[in-house]
Amino acid sequence: MIKRRAFTIIELLTVVGIIVVLVGLLIVAVSSASKAAQAASTRSMMGAVSRALTQFKTDMGYLPPVLGLPTTGASQNGSVGYLRDLVLPPILTGGSTPLEATQIQNYYSMTAMVEYLIGPGGRDEDGYGAIGIPANTTQGFKELPPAGIRSPLKDGVWGAYSNPNQGTQSLGNFSRRNLPQGIAANTSTVANVSGRILGPYLELKDGSLLGAIVGTDSVTGQPIVARAGDNNWSPTAPKVLLDYYGQPIRYYRKGYANGDPKRIGGKQVGGGSGVGIGWDLSDIFVLRPQKFEPNTEMDGIADNNGDTTTSRSLQMADFALFSSGPNQRADFTVRRDATLFNEDNVVEVGN
Repeated sequence: MIKRRAFTIIELLTVVGIIVVLVGLLIVAVSSASKAAQAASTRSMMGAVSRALTQFKTDMGYLPPVLGLPTTGASQNGSVGYLRDLVLPPILTGGSTPLEATQIQNYYSMTAMVEYLIGPGGRDEDGYGAIGIPANTTQGFKELPPAGIRSPLKDGVWGAYSNPNQGTQSLGNFSRRNLPQGIAANTSTVANVSGRILGPYLELKDGSLLGAIVGTDSVTGQPIVARAGDNNWSPTAPKVLLDYYGQPIRYYRKGYANGDPKRIGGKQVGGGSGVGIGWDLSDIFVLRPQKFEPNTEMDGIADNNGDTTTSRSLQMADFALFSSGPNQRADFTVRRDATLFNEDNVVEVGN
């Protein structure tokens, strides 16, 4: 009789177990490689943005200012100033330390990079303008070519800060850009909004990295972002740059005094106590490194954990870019957080 040999149940289970382990290792490796590629792509794009900001500063003599929530009027999407108004830097007077520390943390922009480096779409996004009033006066009217900016003038915001037409509008308001005295606040119907064409300073090879802020989450307070092709996409909504995880990139910069963006950093005057307290990007908690190289540490203001450790490179930086990384989460109140949200933050520092 011929004796046949077959696999035992134990051998089969062993082989299956080995296959499962190998597949698991492969999935982990592919996932890690994908995350590493996304992180590398995000760092590469942030490096390109950093170079574009430096070139803008070379051409204009100052960095793009911080644009944020409007100083007056409605603060919801659809208002002309939503996330596009000039935000003046905090003037620290030695008052309530926690309050002033919070003001520093909140001095950043998501929309300034797109408006100053790319300038997509209409004059109010900010395209570079047209001679005469366009036939289509809809806000966000498109111009050709569809990218580029007008020279932002010496006040850095297309005349919105130095506009002589005081009225009821706040200085730096989006709707006051390049408005002659006595003209109603409507950037889409005013002819006097043309100017020397600059840029674009940044070329987006991947169109999915341009997002539109179409609202705010009522629970988290974070912006709701849509991409071209999404059902909630809005061509007139303020535009932002997205990292490769789909989150808006934040732009931080040193403040300036007396409405002159050429004056970066230093001490500022304000309040009843006279000369204000100087602050810089080393005082932004979420930008601070998780680990430090030898002789790069220094002390800054204390975060919510009482941690004052920060870096010299941030102290000397004029601007910084921030991505919350693969987990798409960050704790903006501390340098190191118990949940490790800040472990994978991506930070690009420039001058």
